[in-house]
Amino acid sequence: MDDFAHFKLKIDAKLGIFHGKTIRKMIGQSLWAKIRDQILQKKIPVCSICKYSPKNGEMNKLHIHEHEEYDYENIVVKLIGLNLICANCHAFHHFGFTQMYSSKEKTERLIEHFVKVNECEINDFKEYRRSLLFRRHPEAETKKIKSNLSFQDILAGNYTVRFAILGDIPFKDEVIEKLNKKSVYYQYK
Repeated sequence: MDDFAHFKLKIDAKLGIFHGKTIRKMIGQSLWAKIRDQILQKKIPVCSICKYSPKNGEMNKLHIHEHEEYDYENIVVKLIGLNLICANCHAFHHFGFTQMYSSKEKTERLIEHFVKVNECEINDFKEYRRSLLFRRHPEAETKKIKSNLSFQDILAGNYTVRFAILGDIPFKDEVIEKLNKKSVYYQYK
C-alpha cells in the first residue's frame, strides 16, 4: 500500500538508464519553445500541482513537465502528456538532481514547499523520502524488469533510449519527425 498516494507533489524517480533522457533534449530548444507557447495559449497559466499563478513578467516560473512512463524491455520513454508546473514543483519532482546542484537553503525551501502543498509535516517528508530510498522501482515490485542490457552495457552507456509519443501534444508530427531523423522514435503496434 502506498501511504503517500494522497500527496499532490512527489519526487519523480527515473531508473538510471533513463536519467537525462528527455523528449525536450532530443527535439531541441526551438521546437520545445513552440510547444510551451502553444500550451500557455491553450491552458490557464497555473501550476497543475500547487495552483501557483504567475504575475505579469513571471511566466518563466511556469515550466512544461513531461509525464512519462517507461518500457524497460524495449528501453523506451513513453511520453503520456505535458503539464504546466511551477519552478518549485518542477525542482522538487527532480529532487535528487536538484539536491546535487542547489544550495542547502534552496533544498530547504523546496522541502517547505512540499510540506505546504501536501499539507503535511516535515516528518512526513522524511518518511516519504526514506521510503523512496529503500524501495525498488514500483514496476519491479510487481514483475521482473526485463531488459537485454548487461550490467557492463549500462555502465558503459552502450544502449540507446528511444521515445514514444502516446499522448496528444502540440506539434506532435514535428516531434515525431525530429525523433525519426535521430533514429530514436519508437512506434508501438
